[in-house]
Amino acid sequence: MDSTTRNMINSLTEDILQLLHVRTPIENMDELVCSLGGRIEEDIRYSDGAVQKDGDAFIIWVSPLQDEKRRRFTIAHELGHLFLHMGYLTNHELWEKQENKVYQRIGNSEKEYQANEFAAAFLMPKKEYFRVMNENLDGNKVMTSKIAEHFHVSVEAASNRGKFLGYLKW
Repeated sequence: MDSTTRNMINSLTEDILQLLHVRTPIENMDELVCSLGGRIEEDIRYSDGAVQKDGDAFIIWVSPLQDEKRRRFTIAHELGHLFLHMGYLTNHELWEKQENKVYQRIGNSEKEYQANEFAAAFLMPKKEYFRVMNENLDGNKVMTSKIAEHFHVSVEAASNRGKFLGYLKW
């Protein structure tokens, strides 16, 4: 994914968080999805998750075999597909064309990378990440586990977010 696309996704995510009055860190993903007009169902058929239009609403399926942090990221990833690729609340024409189409995580396509970027930006907004990172420094060492704890994500997700933002070294 190029930097222009990454920046566009981060900007869109910030707009969505602001327009929908989503407070971070997000405490309850299930309540958030419900407030957006969707619902979450567990389904063993999906290794991670999937999303599909359901009338004017949507369903996010998640595997019941995920731990809570992975589940949160999966839901945010599916919200990425919902907003970026299905047009929910962002592109009426695209949304109207989504009947019976299921987005699910398969392989490493560009859309999957985009949905991952959305998920990271949604759960760990850039400005808040920077603030939390600066509050969790030990000399020149970043305590990534504290960042992960703040955002309720895995240490790997918090570390990757910092690296993609250019705050941490690869």
